[in-house]
Amino acid sequence: MKKLAIAAAVAAMATMASAQNVTVYGVIDTGVQNYNTGAVSLTRAADGILATSRLGFRGTEDLGGGLTAGFVLEGKVTPSTGTFGSTATTGQAFDRESSLFIAGKFGEIRVGKTDISAAEGVDTLTSQASNLGFNASNGTGVELGSDAASTIRYTTPKFSNFSAQIGRSNNANGSTTDAGTEHTGYSVTYDDSKLKLIAGQVKLNAATAVAERDFTAYGAAYDFGVVSVGASYAAGDVSTTGDVKSTVKMASVRVPLGAGLAAHGVYSMTKDGTQATAGEGKGYTLALTKALSKRTTAYAAYTAITNEANATMSMVGTTAPTAGLDPRATTVGISHTF
Repeated sequence: MKKLAIAAAVAAMATMASAQNVTVYGVIDTGVQNYNTGAVSLTRAADGILATSRLGFRGTEDLGGGLTAGFVLEGKVTPSTGTFGSTATTGQAFDRESSLFIAGKFGEIRVGKTDISAAEGVDTLTSQASNLGFNASNGTGVELGSDAASTIRYTTPKFSNFSAQIGRSNNANGSTTDAGTEHTGYSVTYDDSKLKLIAGQVKLNAATAVAERDFTAYGAAYDFGVVSVGASYAAGDVSTTGDVKSTVKMASVRVPLGAGLAAHGVYSMTKDGTQATAGEGKGYTLALTKALSKRTTAYAAYTAITNEANATMSMVGTTAPTAGLDPRATTVGISHTF
């Protein structure tokens, strides 16, 4: 009888283990870059140019009755230094995502550190050049950040290729006082095999009206087969000392050339609203990617930016320059997923 009980317990545990699926995944993206700040030129390591390097753990479990439970733990990796997790917050290993979710026919409810809504990922959805097509930044920027702590988010099921997200973070910055640090956000996305559309907004409350911030974004992408194009527009007040609007416009294109080779182009224009005049920056990136396998891609990219006297625009692959300087960057690298 005792042997039968032990055997039954082992069988039950084996059944539970087989019902849960845990995956380790990640990206390592690194290369070499010649970077001109507009004043000096240097050669340096370049990490996360085509795709952000990361290490993650993802798990799901079938709860029965059409319900699924799961989790995501993901942290940024910097290959050139071996750093994992946040470099700003001590102990924050999973700085990109740390969440638990329940999903079913009703949609999905997710809790933890995660995107408040897809509005913060408009450039991800519309980019035709991976990270190279992400929104440029200028001065105080526009976006409120891709992830927020203490978030609860609901995502609807997909209806006729439409889905919606609404989220809220009651204490995104870990404040110990009730100073109005709540993020709220929503977005609506249309996504079929060819066309992608997105619109959304994120707001950050504050103790005073002047310190409140917001971010609104719109994007579209279409795959014509011989060429894919994308565009996005975002505007936001991210100043805590005044009511100012900064904007960023982006257009990107991808042209397959055959044999795993593709050409990419990105054009971006930003306006830093904290500057009364001469706060505009313009820039472009030209890139080639070559798929060496299903998981490994080699790339080369050239970025050039022109800033007005008060602008500090930067794009992926460059860093914020001294106001008015025009940075240039030439990068070659390899991106590998696992």
